[in-house]
Amino acid sequence: MKFENQADHNIVINLSNGEEFLVYANWVHNQNIDDFKDWYCEAGITRLVIDSSGDVFSGECENSYLGNLNTDWNLLNRSDAVCKRSRCTGCTDDLIVKKYKI
Repeated sequence: MKFENQADHNIVINLSNGEEFLVYANWVHNQNIDDFKDWYCEAGITRLVIDSSGDVFSGECENSYLGNLNTDWNLLNRSDAVCKRSRCTGCTDDLIVKKYKI
């Protein structure tokens, strides 16, 4: 995979060799490099989605159910914020949430 900085960007990718690239979230999805399963993902910490019934989820992907607005709900702890999905949903808002490999 060849990374290049993009003029329109909303994600910073840091490679293990120290290189850093500025890219657009949809590019990550279109390149099929959005498999974050078993990575820490801050959806549920910095991003919530609330559906029409008041159910609270970590991100558009609904990776974790956090509870209901009408009863009880909590943000995830960092140790619980692990992606369970084989691919990100392609939703730009979920893709830009901070992720890092365990």
